[in-house]
Amino acid sequence: MRIVIVEDEIAIRDGLEQMINAFTAYTVVGTCRNAAEGIDFIRETRPDLVITDIRMNGMSGLEMLQELKDQNIEVYSMIISGYAEFEYARIALSIGAEDYLLKPVSMDALKDALERIESKHIESRFQIVKKPENYVREYFFGTEEEREEAGQALKNIFREEKDKLFSIIVGYFGNIKREQMDETEYPLRSIKHEFQEIDYLDAWEERASLRILVLKGSRDRLKAFANSFDERVRYGYQQKKQEIPWCMDICETIGEWKSCFETVQRTLFGYFTKEYYGLQQAGDFVGRSAKKFEYPIHTERKILSALEKGNYREMEAGMDEFLEQTVSEAYGAEEIRHGALKLITRMMDIAKEINQKAYESLQEKDYLRDVLQAYTRTEIQEILMKSGRAICDRKKKEGISNYTISRTIEYIRTHYQEGISLEKTAEVLSITPEYLSMLFKREMGMNFSVFLKEFRISHAKRLLKATDLKIYEVAQECGYSNSNYFTKVFKEVTGISPAEYR
Repeated sequence: MRIVIVEDEIAIRDGLEQMINAFTAYTVVGTCRNAAEGIDFIRETRPDLVITDIRMNGMSGLEMLQELKDQNIEVYSMIISGYAEFEYARIALSIGAEDYLLKPVSMDALKDALERIESKHIESRFQIVKKPENYVREYFFGTEEEREEAGQALKNIFREEKDKLFSIIVGYFGNIKREQMDETEYPLRSIKHEFQEIDYLDAWEERASLRILVLKGSRDRLKAFANSFDERVRYGYQQKKQEIPWCMDICETIGEWKSCFETVQRTLFGYFTKEYYGLQQAGDFVGRSAKKFEYPIHTERKILSALEKGNYREMEAGMDEFLEQTVSEAYGAEEIRHGALKLITRMMDIAKEINQKAYESLQEKDYLRDVLQAYTRTEIQEILMKSGRAICDRKKKEGISNYTISRTIEYIRTHYQEGISLEKTAEVLSITPEYLSMLFKREMGMNFSVFLKEFRISHAKRLLKATDLKIYEVAQECGYSNSNYFTKVFKEVTGISPAEYR
């Protein structure tokens, strides 16, 4: 609620302003020394509420309110006076004053009066029973019916004006612990007081961990707001090592809010290659890739080897190395996500063979989906680390410690995309095919060829569910050069075709 104070005593005028700014969420947009000055300022700024003394030099506060009423200037009013006389109160109420407080005004009495007036302000002017921020959430995340209703309400709250634009600013807070949330408030509180002429709504969408700021103002002031906001959040978040990306876009009408918001979301979702964030502009970095993505296969092998041995330290060092090599401004966000997705798929292959409980846990938690929905580097890192720890934590499958079988499975895991066979694997291990076949059947409970087939099809199933690769591309990823043969084998193992499984 925007407030103007009209009072000829400077101590009272300044005291009221300080009380409101320090102890309430309302904004004092200006103070005036007398009624004549007050009328001009109120006509120009159109505040929501005027707080005025009754007796002032020249025109009284009651006369000022009557003049505003005669000029059809709609504004709520509160009378403050040191004269506890019923007649003053009666006249004030007869010309529309909402409250009448006696000097000295206590903080509690002032806050109660302001809250009563704000409630009336929302209900009568906007003709709504919900808080404005609820309509913002419904407009962006609700059903078609909710969005239509919210749009009508928002048109009453944010009236479209000539030379005024709207700005949608969205921040992602999925990386921030609840106890850290208060630390993120300072930049927003301080900048709100600096740009009091800008209309401002602040809404949370907790399910998506998004904070949405809706602003209305001139192009120059919105630009100034963005520059100041960028400077403050960048400094604050870097100091506290908080990874909170923000993005902003500008539009002309409320009808454009939805597309504006979607553009902002795409920008946030497409840009997570920096460790800390300021305020991005919508459209920056979406789909940008400076060079072809290079998947670090050697680092992957380090990680998988560490998982097989249950070595936490090697696994975490490998994860850090993987992130350093893949999370780069040179690559596009989707390429980075799919790189992480590929690593987790390989890790799940390991888990299935050495740690069935961990494999089932990873499937249940659906880290593949989480990678595809990640906004930030921190989220990617946490998902990879959690997956690695889950695999290392569980006891390995009995008998898998057999050195020859461990080397066999390692060879299958790293070469299954190639045309490997029992004979080729035995040659690499410097043993006879007959001995490898016997040993593998004894330790694993199945033939080498069956294991290889199920290993490849297991990988294919994850790719079909988690990526948009074409069937022939999935076949190639899994070591089948002929997509028709791949389809035949897939159906033999699962009972349905790859297309049906997807």
